[in-house]
Amino acid sequence: MVPLEERIGYLERVSENAKLSAFNDFLSGKVYITASDQTSNESEEIFYGLIDAILSNNKLNFISYYNKKNKSKPSKGSPAPFVNDDFLIFSLILGIVKFNLDKTWIKEIVSIRNRNNLTITFENILNENYYSTSNLPEIVFMFLSINGQSLMTKDFVGFTYTKITGNINLFKNRSDFQILCSLKAYDTIFLLKEVPDQKDVDLLKKFNTIFIKRIRYISWIVQAMLFGLLVYAILKLPNYSPEAIKLIDKYNYAFTIFGALGLSFLGNVIPVIRNTSQKIIMQLFGYPKELLNDLKITNNS
Repeated sequence: MVPLEERIGYLERVSENAKLSAFNDFLSGKVYITASDQTSNESEEIFYGLIDAILSNNKLNFISYYNKKNKSKPSKGSPAPFVNDDFLIFSLILGIVKFNLDKTWIKEIVSIRNRNNLTITFENILNENYYSTSNLPEIVFMFLSINGQSLMTKDFVGFTYTKITGNINLFKNRSDFQILCSLKAYDTIFLLKEVPDQKDVDLLKKFNTIFIKRIRYISWIVQAMLFGLLVYAILKLPNYSPEAIKLIDKYNYAFTIFGALGLSFLGNVIPVIRNTSQKIIMQLFGYPKELLNDLKITNNS
């Protein structure tokens, strides 16, 4: 990764440029600049409107700005300036995918751009080929961060991080678009540290449900065995202790009352015993203590 001093100096320059500052805020999930009070340039006005509509999840606003541009039909022989405006093209692709609009026009626009790694990355994003080694991963990462986090695999995050940290000449390519995406992708990965595959998360949830059910069965079996041993011991007690027979005969009525009260008491205590024994068994099997309170709530519901 580039030295911290170089990064700080670059971001200071970004803050002095309205468009770069707006895009940087956009990647961070905030837009403070509006189109009307910043510029009379049509492409920049559309750019501000598009990113604001994306962040506010306003499909109608996005379409209204998109329709101002999609009437343009530039060709490879006479490309319009906006065709190679990376910021505008990226925001168009983001919104078109986010709001599930037809991709025909934007694919034609991308096809007449200068052929480079960024153009190839835009093409692959439109074709949902997110993990191609021909992509600039920091661009795809920011696209997925905004539009499709469920597609953010652990391997892809690791690959992106490696590419960004290995690019010591980031500021020498003079692409503000790529630089800002790289810096934001790096910050995001650094904060997240590790992003699990959604498939792994689903499998862990499934395993957790099965694990809890099996522990409950084991808990019931253990309780039944302990209860059976207790009953067996009580039944065998008179055989081993003649004094116990005399005591039962003498206070028979008292034991009858106590037995009835004991059954009632057990009826109230058994659920507590069940929950406690289940938690103990789960701890013995290494179940996280932090999750046991959630388990208790589930059992009580």
